[in-house]
Amino acid sequence: MIYLDYAANTSVDEKVLEVYVDATKKFIANPNSNHYLGKLARREIENTSIKFGLIFDCDKEGIIYTSGASEANNLVIKGISDRYKDVGNKIIISALEHSSVVAPCNYLASKGYDVSVIPVNEEGIIDLDILENEIDDKTILVSICYVDSELGTIQPIEKVANIIKKYPNVIFHTDATQAIGKTIVDFQGVDFITFAPHKFFGLNGMGVLVNRNNLKMTPLIHGGKSTTIFRSGTPIPADVIATLKAFELATDNLFDRSKRVAMLKQMIIDDLKDNEHIHINSPKNSVPNILNISLIDKNKQEILKGLEENGIYISSGAACSLDNVPSKSVLAITKDNHLATNTLRISISHLTTKEEIKKFLEVLNALLKK
Repeated sequence: MIYLDYAANTSVDEKVLEVYVDATKKFIANPNSNHYLGKLARREIENTSIKFGLIFDCDKEGIIYTSGASEANNLVIKGISDRYKDVGNKIIISALEHSSVVAPCNYLASKGYDVSVIPVNEEGIIDLDILENEIDDKTILVSICYVDSELGTIQPIEKVANIIKKYPNVIFHTDATQAIGKTIVDFQGVDFITFAPHKFFGLNGMGVLVNRNNLKMTPLIHGGKSTTIFRSGTPIPADVIATLKAFELATDNLFDRSKRVAMLKQMIIDDLKDNEHIHINSPKNSVPNILNISLIDKNKQEILKGLEENGIYISSGAACSLDNVPSKSVLAITKDNHLATNTLRISISHLTTKEEIKKFLEVLNALLKK
C-alpha cells in the first residue's frame, strides 16, 4: 500500500497513541465533577491549556476544544457574527477557503450578512489591495486560511494582520489546519486560530479554536459546564493531552520533516512538469506536502481507479469537497473549468519513501500512456 493522501488524514503517531491510552486509564472521572478524581482530570486539562496558551500567547481560557476544525470554524464565524451584529454585518473571506468556512458564510449571507470574497492571483495569493479596499465600517470579521487545502498555497498572514490592525473593530481569524506542522507560522496580529490534530498525526474527532484576545462570541453548543463558556460538553482529558503531544511532535521536528518532504515533492514535479497530459497547479509558494495537478486529456476517475488497483491512494481534492464539482481553488488561479474539474491532489509526509514516490510515478505514467 502506498498512501499519498496525508492532507486528508494522517495515521496516529505511536507516541501520541501511547499518551492517549495512558491518560485514558489514568483520568477516568468527569472533569466537571467536584470530587478529587474529577478535579485531578480538570487540573490536567488546565495544565495542558496553559501549555497551549504559552505557545499561542494567550490565557488558558482562550484554548477551546471542539470536535474538529469544522466545528471550530463554524463556532468562530457564526459566534462572532452574531455577537457583533450590532457593530456590522460584513464578513470577508478568500476564494480559497475550506468548505467549513464557506458554508457558514453562505448560511449567514442567507440571513442578511454581506459576505465578500477576495480573489487570488495566478500564484494563489490573495489580492491585499482589494482586501483593504473591501474593509469598511460594517466589517466585523476577516477569515483567511493560512494554507489552502487543495493547492497548499501559503498566504501572507503577517501582511493581512498588518492591514487589519488599522481597523480596531475588525476581528481576524485564520484556519491553520493545513499549516501546523507543515510550515513556519506567525500568528502575531491574529485573533482566532483553528486547527485539528488529525492533520499532523494526532487523533480524529478533536479540534482547537484559539481565542488569543479573550473576545466574546455566541456559543454554537449550549449545555452544561465545560472548560469554556463558549462551548459546552464534557471535556475528555486524553483527547486534550494527546493533541498537545501531536502538536509538539509536529512542530519540534518541522525543519527535518519539511526538508525531506520537499525533496520528495520535487521528485514528482521534476518527473511530471514536462508531461503533456499534466498541468501542475500548486504554486512555488506552497507547503512541501501538497502537490495539486490537473489532467489535461485523461479521465480523472479512471486514473484514480488505476492507481487504487495498484495499491496507491491519492485524492481528487479536499476530502470535504464534492466529486465532479470544479475545485474552487484551482478555478481561482487557472480560470479554467476543465482543469478545475479534473484535479488530483498528491499529499505526502515524512513517512513517505523515495521508493513509494518512484512506484507512484511509474504507475501514473503508465496509466497516462494508455
